Amino acid sequence: MKRKNCVTDSRRKLKIGILTSLAALLCIALSLGYIRFAQGYRVFRAPEHEMAAAGGMPNATQGWQELPVKEGYTIGLETAPAFTGGGLQVNLVNYAGNAVWILARVYREEELIGQTGILYQGEYVAQVPCEKTVSAGDNVMLHIVAYEPETYHSEGVARISCQVQ
Repeated sequence: MKRKNCVTDSRRKLKIGILTSLAALLCIALSLGYIRFAQGYRVFRAPEHEMAAAGGMPNATQGWQELPVKEGYTIGLETAPAFTGGGLQVNLVNYAGNAVWILARVYREEELIGQTGILYQGEYVAQVPCEKTVSAGDNVMLHIVAYEPETYHSEGVARISCQVQ
């Protein structure tokens, strides 16, 4: 009978144990890396159409202006909006002749506090609903986001700084 070499067997077991441990650590590291990557990766979700959108033009006030953003797109809005009934009165218009769909976001000190849905050409929305109250004298930033119709490819963002009346 052959006698087993105990030293060789124990070294083999040690090597197998080390390799198994390394393989397990590599799997854990790859899993954690994937999770970390996936958290930073956002999937684009097309915004919904604005339910409060109306056709035509709003009842404009003295602070209402028409602002050409770039070729193929001009917007109309209140540059001195008031906060009423839980929203910012902006009277945002996406003219019928525009080549884009738009939506508005309201920021206060880099915090998103309100947003509309998509406005198609020829529509306007009177208010941007806000999650937080703003007071007269507060500075807000309106981001008017433009999308290419149907594809939702970005056509840029117009940023307008306003003081709430």
